[in-house]
Amino acid sequence: MVRRVFLLPAVLAVITTANAAIDFTPTVNRYQSEGAEYSSVSFKDDKRSVSIVLPRLWSCRGDSSRLQVAPPDQNFAEGVLQSAPTKGVLQFDEAAVKALEQQVLAGLPAGSQGATVVSRQENIILLYQNLSYQFVVSYQALGQIFYRSVIFVNCPDQQLVFRFSAPKAVFDNLNRSFRQSLYSWTWAEPSKTAAIAQSN
Repeated sequence: MVRRVFLLPAVLAVITTANAAIDFTPTVNRYQSEGAEYSSVSFKDDKRSVSIVLPRLWSCRGDSSRLQVAPPDQNFAEGVLQSAPTKGVLQFDEAAVKALEQQVLAGLPAGSQGATVVSRQENIILLYQNLSYQFVVSYQALGQIFYRSVIFVNCPDQQLVFRFSAPKAVFDNLNRSFRQSLYSWTWAEPSKTAAIAQSN
């Protein structure tokens, strides 16, 4: 119960997604590879489908506005994937970066203290040649230091927001696994057969 109280304000504060283009309601497909079980998660982006491969043993849950993923046995570590529609491709100019930084800091959990921007990095990931910008911030909450990574990806019709938060001691390894999962992001156009069926 403590975990839910801690995470929910941050989830709601980062971005409003009532009209988000992507429906993150997940469909999970488990499969075996080299003797290990993995989970592929798919969801809808209008007529396209999106899929990502979760890190091993991670769980997920979601609804139309966001997908939440979590590593095993880590009560205060969680990743969130969201999107919001935009009119054209947004630019990461100086004004936009400052505004996003303020958005990241404003979205930290209520009552957190000592917020500090640890790093900023352009194009930490490239999804279909869409540019990205990452902020990593530290803050104190629940008697310990947390780190949070927020990656913004500017696409032609939407902005994707990928966020991961965890205690400082475990952040680096878990955030690396989270980011590697984002590398597997795949958009798939509907087949011609399916498109014809939908039009009829």
